[in-house]
Amino acid sequence: MNKRVFLALAGTALVTASLGSGMLTTEQAIAQTQPEWYNCLTREVFTPEKQAWCDRWSTLQNGTYIVPLGFGPEPTFETVTLENGQYNRPGELVVSLANEPDWLAFGDIDGDGNDDAAVIFGVNQGGGSNLVTYLAAVMDIDGEAEALRPVALGERIMLNGPTAIENQRINVAQLTQTEVINRSFVTDGGSLSELAQLPSPERAELPDGTVVFSQTPTYAVRVFTRDGQPYINLFNRASGRQELNGVRAIAASSVEGIAFSYAGSTSEGRPSVQVNVAANGAQTIEVNDAVQTNSASVTGTVTYLPRIAMPPNAVLEVSLIDVSRADAPAVTLASQSMVFGDRQVPLPFELVYNPDQIDPRLSYAVQARILVDGELRFINTSRFAVITQGNPTSVEVRVDPVSR
Repeated sequence: MNKRVFLALAGTALVTASLGSGMLTTEQAIAQTQPEWYNCLTREVFTPEKQAWCDRWSTLQNGTYIVPLGFGPEPTFETVTLENGQYNRPGELVVSLANEPDWLAFGDIDGDGNDDAAVIFGVNQGGGSNLVTYLAAVMDIDGEAEALRPVALGERIMLNGPTAIENQRINVAQLTQTEVINRSFVTDGGSLSELAQLPSPERAELPDGTVVFSQTPTYAVRVFTRDGQPYINLFNRASGRQELNGVRAIAASSVEGIAFSYAGSTSEGRPSVQVNVAANGAQTIEVNDAVQTNSASVTGTVTYLPRIAMPPNAVLEVSLIDVSRADAPAVTLASQSMVFGDRQVPLPFELVYNPDQIDPRLSYAVQARILVDGELRFINTSRFAVITQGNPTSVEVRVDPVSR
């Protein structure tokens, strides 16, 4: 199988070019079979299978797409209709589908039982050699064929295997100079959202363990990862039932933050849950589409004094704990973990707790620590009391280096 890159060549033609044979050997590579592909420009009598496939292919070649204008985080959008896979407004805008095996796939993306399509196209603005590559989903390819708002994959991207639709997600094995990034995307309303990535030099994510533990008077919700995949527990205080016990969740990340969600199951009586963690640490919890507003929270930032930077895979863990009982382990009321990524201290947080659990006679504090590759690097050595006995609900927590 060839590794291929999407690039701009002479004139207005946007095509794919081979970068040599052989697949990159890596533990992160996706094992995928070669997708079905037909040449729809031949003149022979098509078999029924080929005719059906080519009808879908023609729909994509002459479809209407939403095209970003501008390469910043908040571009404007324009709707264009392709003709034979191309749209050309000379000197202003050129759009072209990547029209060869590996670059498109058919399958059910949203779980409605109808086949959809995943396509990759390049956008050139204002002439020159600049080219940005996008991934788009076309929903109900055999019906109304509606294209969703695309997501940018990068400039002149390389693939290490076929684009595939599996388990209601689009998988793209994208090749960089050093590794394969297995990217996955799901539908999010009228657009695509990228799922959180597994650890890699470029995309650090949380190690296995609790990501968010939050409580309200009605629910206690825990989001945790196992083998790099997110799961959700939900306890209903009113009924005394564990309504969700380790159900598989979807983690959709964006510049605004990350959302962990489970769609629910009517037949099994399972509620839908979504936990949103914003880039500033703020949380929103929804159960059956109802925002839980009867909770309380402790907010603040975590910082340290040494002038050193943390690597992207450093993890900050912050907890709200009951520290009243000197002869017993501290009780955790809420917690939040986050990866540094391209950020540095001070890092913001929000710990959502059930106010009914607070006893004004007891003492509560925020505890924080920073780990790198599972090794403790910083921890708070002073107590940062909160909530009761005149203490605040917003604190700046300072952590100190751990002797190594």
